Amino acid sequence: MIKVRIMICFLFLSICACKGPKKETKEITPKEIKDKVQPINKDQLGNFIGQYEYINAANPKESLFLILKKVDTNSITDFEGYAWEEKNEKGEIVEKALTGLFYGNTDLFDEVREGYEPGYFVANVQVEPLEENSLKVNIELDASDILENPVLPVITSTKEALENGNKKWEITEMGVARELIFEIKNSNELILKSDSGLDDKTFKKTK
Repeated sequence: MIKVRIMICFLFLSICACKGPKKETKEITPKEIKDKVQPINKDQLGNFIGQYEYINAANPKESLFLILKKVDTNSITDFEGYAWEEKNEKGEIVEKALTGLFYGNTDLFDEVREGYEPGYFVANVQVEPLEENSLKVNIELDASDILENPVLPVITSTKEALENGNKKWEITEMGVARELIFEIKNSNELILKSDSGLDDKTFKKTK
């Protein structure tokens, strides 16, 4: 009889415990942060078509430009690079790639320049997404493509620059084959990350 009473008492206490006040849970909605880096995927690459500029206030002639466009891979001879599929006006599936021109100078790659001026260039580039929030811009040019004076976006090739009075750079042994990594802040701002201890450079879309 005593055992029965003990069991009834234990059962009563268990029921009371189950009826205790429930803790209210609230769903927390994260606040939007304007400066947060935006994720990117292949379907959004078309958002980066246009002209981006980094203005060097201390030395304007060393400002940098990146001009991107979307092209049909069939328009590029022996295309090798990143491409994605989308439908054209006729509803046909075609391969597209993000390519363009980069206007820069050798200080991006030459960490120990002493006693001579930087060289300048315009180079064809191909672009691909990297991880979730970056673009990789592949750039390659010969030493003969590096020039004495800055190249502005009205010029689209080394040949055209030379025809307009520019000259080949005095340093003849420096070629460039690099991957430039741009962190995406949003579709209007790209941040060129430095791998040589230099400051990052913010490119802003102007066109």
